[in-house]
This record gives sequence, C-alpha cells and structure tokens, in this order.
Amino acid sequence: MGCLEELCSCSHRTWIRIRDLLQEIRQRLRGEVQNLENEVLRVEVLAEQARNNVRKFHVVFTTWKESADKALEEAPKLLDDFEKATKTCCYGTLPDPKSRYQFSRKAEGKIEVIKQLTQKCSRFNALNDISFIDPAFTSSASKSIKLGDDGVFESRALMIRNIMGALADDSNSVVGVYGMGGIGKSTLLVDVEGKIREEKSFDWVAKADVSENPDIKTIQGEIADALGLTKIKEKETISGRAKLLHERLKDEEREKKKVLIILDNLWKGLDLNKVGIPCGHDNKVIGCKLLLTSRDRNVLRSEMGCDKDFPLGELEEEEARSLFERWVGDKVHDDKFKPLVDEALHKCFGMPFLIVHMAKVFKLADLPEWKNVLKQIKLSKNEESGK
Repeated sequence: MGCLEELCSCSHRTWIRIRDLLQEIRQRLRGEVQNLENEVLRVEVLAEQARNNVRKFHVVFTTWKESADKALEEAPKLLDDFEKATKTCCYGTLPDPKSRYQFSRKAEGKIEVIKQLTQKCSRFNALNDISFIDPAFTSSASKSIKLGDDGVFESRALMIRNIMGALADDSNSVVGVYGMGGIGKSTLLVDVEGKIREEKSFDWVAKADVSENPDIKTIQGEIADALGLTKIKEKETISGRAKLLHERLKDEEREKKKVLIILDNLWKGLDLNKVGIPCGHDNKVIGCKLLLTSRDRNVLRSEMGCDKDFPLGELEEEEARSLFERWVGDKVHDDKFKPLVDEALHKCFGMPFLIVHMAKVFKLADLPEWKNVLKQIKLSKNEESGK
C-alpha cells in the first residue's frame, strides 16, 4: 500500500511540472503573437501611406507581410491544441504524452518563427523602407500632369495621381473625394476626367451632377448621352429609362469594356438601381466603376460602398496666392496693395471658390474700394458673431 501511495504522489508531482511547463510555453507563444500583431499594425500605417501615394512595395516587405499574416492566422489553432495537450490518460492521473509532445514541439518552433518575423519588422520604419516610386508611373504622370501648369497646383496634381492610381486598381470599384463646399471638388473632377480621356484608361466616361435634390431623369440622361444611348429619350418613365440604361451597361460588361461613371456632389446616398446602374442589394456597383464627390465622408463609405476615398483640403498658401494673382494681375505686387492681399487671402481660408470670388471683386477695384470691401466683410463677420 505504501508503494502505491508513493507512486501516486510521484505521478502527481510529475503532472504539476508538465502542466506548468505547458502553461509557460503557452504564455510565451501568446506574448510573441502580441508583439508581432503590434508590429503589423505599426507598418500598416506606412503601407496605407504608400498606397495613397501610388507607390510600389518592395518584395522583401510583401514577403514579410505574407509570412506575418500566415503566422498570425495559424497561432490561434496552435493555442487550441494546448487544450488537447492537457488531456490526461490513466483515468486522469497523467497527461497524454503524445499530445504534450506535439504541442510543445510545434509551439517552440512557432515561437521562434514569430520572434524572427518581429525582429525583421524593425527594419521597416519609413516609406522608403517598404516601398518605392514606380518609374513607369512617374513617367506617365509627368507627361499627363504638369505641376503648376494648366491651373493644376501641386497639391491638386498629387490628388489627381492618387485618384487615377486608385481607379486603376482592380480591387477598387468605387473611389471618392470628400471635402467642404467650395474646396474645389468639382473642379478636380474636371481635371481628372480630362486626364482619363487623354490617357484613354476607360472605354466610356460618363458624368452627372447629383446635387442636393437629385433629378433622376436628368442623371439618367447625362449618363445615356455619354454612352450614345439615344433610345432613352423614347422612355417616359424613370423605371423604363433605368431598365434601358441597365441593359446597356450590362452589355458593356459582357464585352469587357471599361466604364467609368462620375457622380458629382452627392448630399446623400443615391439609389443606383433606380438610376439604372447595375448594383447589388447593398447598393454596391457591379460591372463598372464610380468616381464620387461629397461633403460627407459617411455618404461615400456607408451609403455608396466606397473602396477608397481621399480628403480634399484647402490650397497651400503659395497656391492660394498664385490663384488670386491669376485673376487680379500684377496689382498684387504693388506695395500699396500687398497688405490688403494678405488680408484678403486670410479671409478665404485657402478655399478656391472664395479666392476666385474675392479676386473678381478686386480685379478692377482701386485701393479705397479694396479697403471698403474688406471693411464690410469684417463688419459682417462681427454682426454674425454678435447674434
């Protein structure tokens, strides 16, 4: 009887040591997984910047990313195997040696792999570490977009490149631009459309203004005109026109034609099915691509299923001054007017619409008139703030 008790006591101590060992391995595995997850999140910020600037990823980075994603995908399954490793045999007296061995061997190997992946990620600290500017794309862009020429400022030219890059990406079917009213979204679309037609990156390009109160018939007509679909004029009802437009777009898809539909100035979600643009139950476009603008980013993302969106901000200070000068002329260099130019631009907040409007007012005005207009603006703002 004493020998049996001694055997049971020894078995119990062995079980505790094995249990503690397995727990220690599991904790180490979880810790390494957490470290790698943190690194993946960190470099994803850099990767997003690279994509926004239409850069190409280095092979060493994409290879690392694939390995890291695979390791993180496999880790949860291995942790589940821990439960199997703690199963017991001999009526609950001893751990299952086969499960214990398999888990410890796999876990130790996975810990080492994940640790190496985390260490390798330390080299990815800047955009140039993970990506580069594609010479072919830069060459093409430089031919089609000359920075500062034809009314296209550097900040806008970069945005045009980003939009065209997003449209060229097969994983994107809806691309959007958002920003406050008067920031230049519609003007930007004109420039983008011109470059797309110049480069012939789409077989068909249609454009419609949606506005705050959408006129579905007008939108249908603008798209149909761009497609040369004259039969739509024979249809009186919105549903009849939608059916005809839908059939035409499906025909283009079957013939593998690339169609881009530009919808400008969305204030809320637009029912694509009602217009006649093929889409799923979630209002996600099918068979063609959409380029949208809105003041509200949520409209683009939540209601239109936007895959990639870009914020359009105000003009840079020198760009704003250059735009103002184009309309007003050399008067901006006159010492008497310079302080007033600065004041006028300050009131425009870098918004192209306000800059152009202000410049038109000042173009033929003399110095007293400039001072009077700026004084009136100041008084108007004071009255509004006092309400």
